Amino acid sequence: MKRTILFTLLSIISFNASAQGENDSLNAFFNKNVRNGLVDYQAIKNNQTEILNNLIKATNSALKTVDKKQLKANYINIYNLIVIKQIVDNFPISTPNEVPGFFDKNTFNVNGEKTTLNNLEHKVIRPIFSDPRIHFALVCGAIGCPPIQKFSYKKKTIEQQLELVTTQAINNVNFIKISKDGLSAKVSEIFSWYAQDFGGNSKAVIEFINKYSTSQILKIGYYPYNWSLNIYSKKINNKFESNVQIYTPSALLKKGQIEMQIFNNLYSQVAFRDSEGVKKATPGRESWNTMQYTLNYGISKSGRFNLGLDLNLRSTSRANIESRAIEIFSFKQDAQNRTTISTIGPKIKWNPFKKIPKFSIQSTLLIPVSDSLENKKNRPWLDHYKYTWWTQLFYDQPIGSKYQLFAEIDFLLRTPTYSKDFDFYQSALSTPMSIFFSYFPTSKSTAYIQYQYSPVLTSFPDYFMHAGLGCKYQVFQSIQLELSCTKFFAGQNNGAGSTYNVGLRYIR
Repeated sequence: MKRTILFTLLSIISFNASAQGENDSLNAFFNKNVRNGLVDYQAIKNNQTEILNNLIKATNSALKTVDKKQLKANYINIYNLIVIKQIVDNFPISTPNEVPGFFDKNTFNVNGEKTTLNNLEHKVIRPIFSDPRIHFALVCGAIGCPPIQKFSYKKKTIEQQLELVTTQAINNVNFIKISKDGLSAKVSEIFSWYAQDFGGNSKAVIEFINKYSTSQILKIGYYPYNWSLNIYSKKINNKFESNVQIYTPSALLKKGQIEMQIFNNLYSQVAFRDSEGVKKATPGRESWNTMQYTLNYGISKSGRFNLGLDLNLRSTSRANIESRAIEIFSFKQDAQNRTTISTIGPKIKWNPFKKIPKFSIQSTLLIPVSDSLENKKNRPWLDHYKYTWWTQLFYDQPIGSKYQLFAEIDFLLRTPTYSKDFDFYQSALSTPMSIFFSYFPTSKSTAYIQYQYSPVLTSFPDYFMHAGLGCKYQVFQSIQLELSCTKFFAGQNNGAGSTYNVGLRYIR
């Protein structure tokens, strides 16, 4: 074991000395964009995509050789380059699994043949070279992989390099988690998935680990693989990874992730628009507040299916014209003020098309849980006393690295449930259409403008339009804060007020 470590230290000197003159551009690319085993994908996307594409072409051309050491080095390099290219092409993402077909469907030209990453690894690299050390050089773009290196692999130093990366990985406390007594360890699932490459059983795996490890273990177990993206970002100084640009409304959670959100929407008006669209004053201030509690959970490894639950706490208030909208938060219960849990509903969110990862559909069934929501004994209207099937279509499109366009189309179908308040059957279909244009001044913040047109199709058709501004800021690793306001500037048989919104979002 000591001999291996000494050999590895000497290897570092050896292959660093020979780095010049062989794959200089490729070596420079990794050296520039890799920090502490993480990749600066944003920097590559900003100004190095052409360089990356050219390096893939050059490495692919270099595969036309019969030299086995050269082939081994070139196959490792092109595998890692293809991984980086797929992430950069789809960036920002939080895991390679967000890209449909990342490993098993998306094909690339490698040595004159179309192949996937899985085929490249399992049908070419592993069978040809039969070298378990390769598992510590091939990097899949996730934190659970062995750390990616700052250098490219080369014919002259490939054996020393493989010894180095294997020794580094096995002595990395985040990769091999040795117990306090030093006799057992939790190891990566790589040793389970490819046990045959390491000897075929746990005893052989332990012997392989002990060959390179500074601690001699007797027993192993496995910890769950971490599929989070192996991203490096200078902007956040490695304090924490920003999720503002990644978790847009169209994004889905990966398996095991949890999202909890509180979104407070306050609407207040002192005027409305009649059937001709003419703005008229109301007798006093009318306000409605919705506090929505949302829980979402990722249920699929592919990150294409989420389950969730919504709960809405609604308040309404009628007051004199001089009153302030925030007075609704006194939560009075009288003839002019009401507060109650109005609806609760399960929902599902999914990505129907693997090749369009930024498109998703969310469908919620809102169930009224309180009586007299619409009107009773001259008390103010609070919410619809109907089952509401609410389906939302989300799509976002990055524009460069600093801008993003997000679009949403909703379908709210309120079933013709019998109304206790109005004594007749009533249904409605509303189809709000929204567009948001976002700017990301930093990795932790965004500012956006929004616009919505919302027609309502009933026996008394109406519509409204409103627009506004908003911002989001990632306060901590898992917590985002959102503020926004909008103004209703046109409509028919609808209010002419404003909304003031505050959201708090937690993602783990």
